[in-house]
Amino acid sequence: MKKWIKRISIALLSIVLLVFLVIAIVLNVIVTPEKVTPKALELLNQDLLGKVDCERIELTYFSSFPKFSLQLTNGALLPNKDFYKQDTLISFKKAKVNLSVFGLIKKSKEAVHSIELNSPKLFFYVDSLGNSNWNNLAKISPDTTSASKEKKTIKASEIYIPKIIITNAEAHAVDGLSKLNYAVENLNLFIKSKTTNTSIKLNIEKNSDRISLLKTGKRPYNLDHVSVTSNLELTFADTLLTIKNSDVAINDVHFENKGYVKFFPHHKKIKVNIDSELSTKSLKNIANTIPPRFLSQEGLKAKGSVDLKTHTEGIYSKDSFPVVNSYFKLDNGSIAYKKFNGEIEDMNADIHTYINLNSPEESFSEIKTFNILGTGINVDVSGDIKQLTKQPIVNLQSIADIDFNTITNNFPVHPSIKLNGTIHSDLMAEFNSADLEDFHFSKVNLDALLEVNDLQLSSQKDSALISSDHINFKIHKGEDAAKLLKSTLTINNTVAKYKQWLDTSMKQVNIDFKADDKPTTLPQFKADIKFQNFEMQATDSIYSYIKTLKMNAEFIPKSDKHSAHMTSEIATDSLTLSQKTAFVTIMGAQTQLKVTKTPSNLWEPSGNLSFKSIYAHAPEYVYNLKTSQSGIAFVNDDITLNRTKINFGDTDMTLTGELKHARGFQNGELVTANLKVESNFTDANQLMLALAPPETGEIVTAKNEVVIDSVKAASATGKRIFRIPKQCDFKFSTYVKAFRMGFINMNDIQGEMTVKDGVVNMNSIKLTTLSANMDAYMKYNPQSNTEASLDFRFYISQIDMNQINDVVPVMDTLFPAIKSFEGKADFRIKGNVLLNENLDFKLPTLRGVAALKARNIMVVNDPAFNDVAKAISFKPKQKNPVKTFDVEIEFKEGEVDILPALLEVDKYRIALGGVQRLDMSYEYHVSVLKSPIPIKMGVDISGSNFSEHHIKLVKAKYKYYFTDKERLIKKADASVFDDKERILKTLDFN
Repeated sequence: MKKWIKRISIALLSIVLLVFLVIAIVLNVIVTPEKVTPKALELLNQDLLGKVDCERIELTYFSSFPKFSLQLTNGALLPNKDFYKQDTLISFKKAKVNLSVFGLIKKSKEAVHSIELNSPKLFFYVDSLGNSNWNNLAKISPDTTSASKEKKTIKASEIYIPKIIITNAEAHAVDGLSKLNYAVENLNLFIKSKTTNTSIKLNIEKNSDRISLLKTGKRPYNLDHVSVTSNLELTFADTLLTIKNSDVAINDVHFENKGYVKFFPHHKKIKVNIDSELSTKSLKNIANTIPPRFLSQEGLKAKGSVDLKTHTEGIYSKDSFPVVNSYFKLDNGSIAYKKFNGEIEDMNADIHTYINLNSPEESFSEIKTFNILGTGINVDVSGDIKQLTKQPIVNLQSIADIDFNTITNNFPVHPSIKLNGTIHSDLMAEFNSADLEDFHFSKVNLDALLEVNDLQLSSQKDSALISSDHINFKIHKGEDAAKLLKSTLTINNTVAKYKQWLDTSMKQVNIDFKADDKPTTLPQFKADIKFQNFEMQATDSIYSYIKTLKMNAEFIPKSDKHSAHMTSEIATDSLTLSQKTAFVTIMGAQTQLKVTKTPSNLWEPSGNLSFKSIYAHAPEYVYNLKTSQSGIAFVNDDITLNRTKINFGDTDMTLTGELKHARGFQNGELVTANLKVESNFTDANQLMLALAPPETGEIVTAKNEVVIDSVKAASATGKRIFRIPKQCDFKFSTYVKAFRMGFINMNDIQGEMTVKDGVVNMNSIKLTTLSANMDAYMKYNPQSNTEASLDFRFYISQIDMNQINDVVPVMDTLFPAIKSFEGKADFRIKGNVLLNENLDFKLPTLRGVAALKARNIMVVNDPAFNDVAKAISFKPKQKNPVKTFDVEIEFKEGEVDILPALLEVDKYRIALGGVQRLDMSYEYHVSVLKSPIPIKMGVDISGSNFSEHHIKLVKAKYKYYFTDKERLIKKADASVFDDKERILKTLDFN
């Protein structure tokens, strides 16, 4: 018998091993990821209007025994392609779909046992019309039967929801109905369902580290450590979601929820009726959930009952929101500790809040009672706020005394927390916030007092500190006929710090405010403000420092004679503002400011600003900006400059004139300027670099001292062509004593310059350069970040020929033979060229013409000239006089054409011309037209540079161009005469 059992066991084990072997072969040889992935994606997408995409899908068994599973890698679910917002719904790196073997064999819906997602990113979107990016993901086959005319009821038994497990997820939601955005960190979600004949029952467990609620323009509201455990039932007959029981916990404070949610998908509405109640009724149990560093748990004795109930009922849709009715009560609360004398002996609260966003005027919050009485603390608040969500009407009374020294001596305080000082406050407020906003102080009943002495509140763990020697803040409404509202604020030696986000200190602040309210008009008020040693550092490296500041302000109401306006005078000895490496420091500033209300109810500023000096730097502008004592006047965003001095890098400027609508620099609207510019030296290269900067340069500011690092632009990399914003329409009348742009150095520049549509025009500029007079025109037009187009025209009179290259350095490459001449000449050049990011010519792109006229000059005896002289039997001197030399030049693609030119040297009459290439190779021809030897001959000169050349005797090619004989002129190439005439006409050089 034992042998048979042994044989059967061996047989069964062999069968099992054989099955496992077959599965292993199938999974690793036949059903490989390369084969599974496209087929699985095809099956997943065949019933979807959205799209599932995945890099790799692998069928596994042994790692998920006893179930088969699909392992998905780097996948995503996309919304319906017809939905206008195509953000990814789900993206994940790893996911698993566990399959039931019996479900696969039966081909039932339950073949998918569970779905697991690890660290996915989820996105939910609902627009203002209620359309969701999760709608219409599945295809719906049209029912063409006659029965389709009747509404078909969905049977719960036809629906199957597999188990869903999501771990460590990030979720984001945008709700266009409520205008709220949601962000959930470290979301863990478990959903298990059970289907009955009429409904689906869902068990949901969810927890997350933080939920952030954000409304546009508002600070986010964070809920930490949120968990939800719910039992829900969804019936399809009436689309009713019933909350059987639900426990919601926020920071271990639990709420019980019951009620229902009814859906109206066709109307895009949801009806809500939910009751929520604080599960924990005991103050002691709630106190036990507070972290020990805020409330010590050792020896804690707490009494009292807490009751918080909220009822939410109504329709949620585009135009409607549920009404929230909340009640909070705290009865006979007390807190004490064993071994400590202190006791909070009486705590009571009774607060009713009603929020109806559909009728904001009905919303309110009523504080029937809120008082805390005990050792070192006495707080009593009562009153109500009506129209809570729309121009609140406030009626509050409160008194508070807190002695942190007494609290510290009589209660256990965590070692990382320090509490010292006293606070006293008293408040009586009765007003409509609308009256406060409109300055109708006669309708505002407000008396307030806040007094703080020797305060120190700090938490070492939170890196937080608030300390102050003294703070006194008073508001008092007079009872006389004038009904003056007076307010004073005094702050001495106060510091506030919070982690790396904020570090503020002030030695002294004094503010006096008086408002004289007249019932028929806006009030007239005055304010005196004084700051001393105010310093602030905030997140994103923001820094500000004020050594001393005095401000007087006065508001004058509208009358028959003038509009409502506010005037102020501000004086400061030094003010520094900075962010990261960008900063501005103003020394000795005084401002007179007037703000006037226009007929269109806009407030328009005007005034003037005078200062001893301004220092400014921003890394994107490379160079440092400095100004000496100057003044600026302004009306709204129109600025008037009166000999305002500016230093930027090596450039100094004095500006006089007007700049209108400066706000356009920010919003892209038209900015116009008409300015007179005077400068001893202007480096256009630096100015252009600043408008197309590499990221370089550093700045250090320390109170009223400014330390500026050396300019690093000379070695900067990653340069770009400068651009002027297209909204700028500027006109400049200029006088610049010395100017540099690219390769050009100029002096005594006078003329007009315009900037429009991003194009710079220097029109009819007159200047001197190297003792020569020049008329110039330049048009600078950026084409891209690395290239600009330059149209130019330079007309130079009586310049030394060997200095032409100093004015136009490219001539050294384009016409190097010009270096062989000495003497005065008239030179003109006109053309177009592309500039690189260093503002140098891209020579292959140069197109244009040039001409030179010289009288009584010298040609220098260099090796090339000496060899040519030998070939034509000319005995050269070191310097050979030339009576006349006129030459026309044309710049073409990659080369320069020198048209035949006449040169008279001693007893010789010579014509020369040829081609000069950018690689410095050349081909010249010299024709001897007159010489002591009565023979006309020619010489070809060629080479790769002027130190290496080849001489060849040939016929005189240019003998027909410089003669009075008609029969010889007819043999010449007429196009040469046409080209010479065209060039001279283009240059007005006749």
